[in-house]
This record gives sequence, C-alpha cells and structure tokens, in this order.
Amino acid sequence: MLSTLVHIIRDIRAFFEGDGWAVLVTVALLLSVLFWTICLIGIAFFYYRDYRYRNVYSRIYPALRDFIYEQILVNNRASHFPVDKLGLDLHNKLVGNVVRHIIHEFIFTVGGEKGQSLRRLFNELGFDKEAQYEIRHSAANMVTTVGSLANLALMKVPIQEKILDQLLKSPQVEIRVAASKYLLQVEGEQAFDRVFEGLIGISQLQALDIFQTVVQGDYYGNYMFSQWLNVSKSFAVNSLFMDLMVYYQELNEAGLWALITANKESKTALKAINSLGKLLAKDSEERLQDLYTEESSLAAKLEILKALGRVGQGKSIDFLNRLFMDSNLPLSLRKHAYRSLVAQRPYSIPLLRKIDEQVDRVESKLIRYVNHPMVHYI
Repeated sequence: MLSTLVHIIRDIRAFFEGDGWAVLVTVALLLSVLFWTICLIGIAFFYYRDYRYRNVYSRIYPALRDFIYEQILVNNRASHFPVDKLGLDLHNKLVGNVVRHIIHEFIFTVGGEKGQSLRRLFNELGFDKEAQYEIRHSAANMVTTVGSLANLALMKVPIQEKILDQLLKSPQVEIRVAASKYLLQVEGEQAFDRVFEGLIGISQLQALDIFQTVVQGDYYGNYMFSQWLNVSKSFAVNSLFMDLMVYYQELNEAGLWALITANKESKTALKAINSLGKLLAKDSEERLQDLYTEESSLAAKLEILKALGRVGQGKSIDFLNRLFMDSNLPLSLRKHAYRSLVAQRPYSIPLLRKIDEQVDRVESKLIRYVNHPMVHYI
C-alpha cells in the first residue's frame, strides 16, 4: 500500500516537472472557452425566444383586441364566437401562449358579464381542455402544473374531483398551494374547510399567497378561522389564520392565548400578542400586563406594549407610566410605553400633561420624537 502511494507521488512530480504545467494551462483555457461559449449561446437563445414572442404578440394583439371589442363589448355576444375569423394557428404552441396571455390581460380589466363572455371565449378556443390535459399528463412537471391551475382558476374552469384530490395530496408543496388557490378562487368560502385542512409544510411566502387569494375574493362572512389555530402547527400556518382573523376582525382571545402560553418566546406567540392588540382584545389588557412582568425577552415586551396601546381601555395607564419614568429600562421599551400612553387618549390626557411638566431635557426630546407624526409602530 505504501509503495503504491510512493509511486503515485513520483508520477505526479514527474508530470509537473515535464510538460505537465503546459497541459494543465491548455485544459483550463479550453474549459474557459467552452464555458463562455455555452453562456453566450444561452443568452442568444433567450433573446431569440423573447424576440419571437414579441414579434408574434405585436402581430396577434391588434387582431384579437378588435375581435374582443367587436364581438363582446359591442355586439354583446356571450357564446358561439366566430373564432375562425381570427385566422390563428392555435396548434402552434407560441401562438397559443400569446393568445392565452392576451385574454388573461383582458380578464384582469373586464369584469361582470363581459368577463364571463371572455371566459367562454377562452373555453371555445380550447384552452380549458389544453390546461386540463397539461394537469393530467404533467404531474411531475411542477411549473407546468402550477401554470395550468392558475389559468383554470382565472377562467373558473372546473376540474374533475379525482384529479383535484391528487393535486391537493401532491408531495410537492408548490402544487398543493396552487391547487388550494384554485379552489379558493373557484369555490370561495365553500372550499375553506377543504383547503385549510391540508395546509402542511407551507412557507411564509406561500401562506401570504393564500391570504391574498382569500381576501381578494368575494367572501365576507362569519367563518371561524380561529378553529384552525393549533400549537402543533408551524408558524407560517398559524400566522396565516391570525392574519385572516385580523383582516376579518374575528376575536378569539382563548385561541390566541393558547398559542402564547404554549411557548412565550416563539414567533407564533409574538404574532398572537400582536393579533390581540390589532383585534382590540379589551378583556386581555390586565393579562397582558401580567405577561409583561413574566417575560424576559425584549421582543415579547415590545409586542405587549404595542398591544396595550392598541387595546386602549385605560386600565394600563399607570403601568405604562411607571415603565416610561423608569430610566433604567432600555430606550426602546420607554419609547413604546409612552407611545402606548398617547394611543390611549382620552383616558391618558391628564397623565400626559403631568408627564410634560415633570420630564427633563432628555425625556422631553424622547417625547417629541414619539409624538412626531411620521413615527409609529406596526
């Protein structure tokens, strides 16, 4: 074994003592040229595809725009469109994609009955069948499936229940989120239970995507989003339901306090404290004061002070005053304590006047900073 190693070392030394360096430099130069050649080819291919798309778009858009104006906006045609008049080769993939995108642009700006007519035009051009075909035969291709679901959701095209169940149980979280968004856009409130039950492993960005899909719909009812709060769920999932509770002003103090007491220093607990304030949970004002004394985390203390300012029932005025007057506390805590006092007007007006008379120059500067109209907390 040792002799083999010695021979290898001698061969390497002999290689570099001879023409080894020249060979190595030549190989490096060839690889460098190959790398930059591939990069240039890729860039050229990208610009070529973009040029082709813009060229086809500029040719199709005027014809399709005039067709839509004439048939839908002027003649009020709702179905059986004379699509042959367009003279488009929809079997050409690039032409089909351009037509799809143009119809999408009109859908975003035209609503009501005209929007329904545009959706029927989309279906009569065969794009609904094409999107469903892509979903059935491209399950392994995440990008294609997500794009097809977005198309079908925009056009309100129904998907077979069997296929939809498979998408909602997909091992790829991106496909599950896209299927959830499809259901929310097409079925609205009727899909809440089905969607929220399957929210597992989503990221914060995906949770925000689902939140926007819900609030952009027509829903405004009495659905209990708080029923899905659970200490065993991830921050992203619980954060989604808390955001929906705040948006629709659904107050469930018991559910939020369960998240807080489970792990007081977790991100979920901080979000729950923030939600209590935004939901004006007046019955939690005294309990928040008790929680402040138990907390050691600066982030949690700040969230509690913000929540007390938002609740603003006047029960925490003396507590906030003591914090502001305590010069040993960090400046951030004193600043938020005073800001919460200001937020509790008119209950705190007499105390604020008294503070203005007693404070020194440094504290007066802090008060002016807090009272500045550009300064606020979130």
